[in-house]
Amino acid sequence: MNIPGLIIQLIGGVSAGRSMKMISEKLSSGPLLDIILGLVGGFAAGQLAGLIPGLDANGVDIASVLINLISGGIGGGVFTALGGLISQSLKN
Repeated sequence: MNIPGLIIQLIGGVSAGRSMKMISEKLSSGPLLDIILGLVGGFAAGQLAGLIPGLDANGVDIASVLINLISGGIGGGVFTALGGLISQSLKN
């Protein structure tokens, strides 16, 4: 397991998860849940991106860092948005 890549994926996931509230209040589930969903989404999407040929980012060169950051950010944002939508639908 690539530990630096994993940390970068988690950072991307958390930052995207926390940014969902800025996009729309409906996409946020609260600060703590946004962070948790961002972590999970960042990890999941980063691992899935590693399965795609050409995106297996091992190392700490600029391409690997960008691949891990972007894939983690996309996953964290998507998981947080889905969690926020589910949370809002349960409140109503």
